[in-house]
Amino acid sequence: MPSKTVAEYSSAARRSPANLAFAALLFSFLGWVILERWSFGARTGPLPHLINTLACAPVLACALRRFRAACPRHTRARADRRSALAASGLALAALFALGAVCGMVAGSGSITLLVLPAALCCCTPWTRLRAHQLHLSLSFLAVAAGSVLAQGLAGQPLHLMTALPAAWCQLTAAALLCIGLCGEELLRKKGARL
Repeated sequence: MPSKTVAEYSSAARRSPANLAFAALLFSFLGWVILERWSFGARTGPLPHLINTLACAPVLACALRRFRAACPRHTRARADRRSALAASGLALAALFALGAVCGMVAGSGSITLLVLPAALCCCTPWTRLRAHQLHLSLSFLAVAAGSVLAQGLAGQPLHLMTALPAAWCQLTAAALLCIGLCGEELLRKKGARL
């Protein structure tokens, strides 16, 4: 049986359900963070926070379900965090920087610029990264912390007409990835029955 070439393997890794599920979870979380940042910046009451959370909850729940279904159990298991940090500090720093870039772009309000990090996240072979292999939650937290910190340190206030399109793009990308992953799973189950 011929072995896969590097190009074929990297193409298969990018299309891996685990990679796409991780991107969906990340996009849905970042969409919620953008809306919450606007809510806190505008000093709104508890009702907008509740509306933001209820609007993002279905996509976030679906992304989390797809993530848990697609990822191998050994990567979701509790790992020694110290060994994960020591073995993959550079990878975690790169993931933190990627999250910071996503956070700065989201705060700028440019939809065109927001598409570039989103496409990069979809094409990244997450399962090949050492930090991701050791502990999924740690790599997710590195990207999320970078995004939240970059958005929090932005000197300019986030306006509603900047936050809504940015959050909408993130949540739409997450929803489309979830739909694609669900469709792939249904087709696989249908093929198994035939």
